[in-house]
Amino acid sequence: MSTQVHRRRRKAPRRRGAAPHWLAQLPYLLVLSGVGAGLTLAAFNYFRKGSGLICAALLIGALARLLLPESQLGPLAVRSRSVDCWTLVITGEMVAFVSLSVPPMNKTGLVLAGAFGVLIALTAVARGIRLLIKGRRSAGAEPPGNGPPG
Repeated sequence: MSTQVHRRRRKAPRRRGAAPHWLAQLPYLLVLSGVGAGLTLAAFNYFRKGSGLICAALLIGALARLLLPESQLGPLAVRSRSVDCWTLVITGEMVAFVSLSVPPMNKTGLVLAGAFGVLIALTAVARGIRLLIKGRRSAGAEPPGNGPPG
């Protein structure tokens, strides 16, 4: 019979003013839901409104990254504060620029844009499948040095 030692994991005491753990995810979820809602609007033919919502969500994320401490940002804090803020601001401004500079399309333009989107999606799927197959082949191969001496 084997004797095992079971250790109980101690929880660190919470500070008085510490926010709950789920509250740290709130700014990230706000940005993520804004981008998701903007993509949904763009998919339903409201390109400018959807792009504006994406831009607003990214700029709100930059503002949150600038003003909130890192303990309340969750996955929104990845790199240094300045790099994260500049990345979000520049990406949001680029989305706003594209949404305001693209002229409205007629039905033929929408069909061509949809076909182009399908072509891009198929290319991405094909590359993903190719990477999966390549990964399985390399995982099934013998590591060097285990073969017959030569």
